[in-house]
Amino acid sequence: MTSLTRWEPFEGMVTLRDAMNQLLADSFVWPRASTFLGAMLDLYETDNAYTVELAAPGLKPDQFEITLEHNVLTIRGQVKAELPEGARYHIQERRFGEFRRSITLPSAVDAEKIQANLKDGILTIHMPKVESARTRRIEIKAA
Repeated sequence: MTSLTRWEPFEGMVTLRDAMNQLLADSFVWPRASTFLGAMLDLYETDNAYTVELAAPGLKPDQFEITLEHNVLTIRGQVKAELPEGARYHIQERRFGEFRRSITLPSAVDAEKIQANLKDGILTIHMPKVESARTRRIEIKAA
């Protein structure tokens, strides 16, 4: 005996939302090494200065280039893979290559007084604000 199956004309269709979700899920791309590679940073402000702290494990001062142009701080660096001759990777999770981070500062800084230090894998860049950009308390005088 044969069984009868009812034909459902819309059975194979998916909603536009489901199709878009699948499209986005299938096209996920990991960030490039230049944005992911050891270039995670913090920027914080005090009344007198801005400070950037960038995680740079294993890097040396000569592996960085730091520039300030039109109130944009740019930090460039390179991490090189040092694999012994004849060796090959079985697992490679660390990222190698060049990285670059650019940050537009909220106000002007004194470029002549910027200091950069590298200690314990943290690059610290201290940038004093120009006098006109510093926070000032204004006293109100009684009449």
